[in-house]
Amino acid sequence: MKNSEQVLQNMIRIARSGRDFFAAVYPRVTDPEVRMAFTYVTDVKNRLINDLSRWVPEVAEDGNDRTSPAAVVERAYAEARRGFRGAAPADAGNALSIGEVQLCKLLERAFEEADSPALKRVLKSHYAELMLCRQAMWRLQARRAA
Repeated sequence: MKNSEQVLQNMIRIARSGRDFFAAVYPRVTDPEVRMAFTYVTDVKNRLINDLSRWVPEVAEDGNDRTSPAAVVERAYAEARRGFRGAAPADAGNALSIGEVQLCKLLERAFEEADSPALKRVLKSHYAELMLCRQAMWRLQARRAA
């Protein structure tokens, strides 16, 4: 697999992990602002996955992958999901911020490495939304510090 395909594969894995996390914990969230943010993030990740799928080859899961950006984020989401408390969603803010930061970094890298103008357009179209997701998770993390 080419390096650029690996970057896109990591993006898809992180987006899926995030989408699954936000969708799973949404029913337990009581704060209306956090619920709205989680809905937005889930929608953004769904669109990203759908739009990137034509450029990402299907690859079997590698159970030995412990170090890729996707593996690190998947573990963070899994841990956050286990300890998630709907009344205190800010407690998961750090793990959620890690996922959003990694996704933004990978998108920037994918954009730089992309050969296809169509792929560049797709990546560019998602950049602002992913930055908003990242900011929302930073705000959630800041709530905990306050």
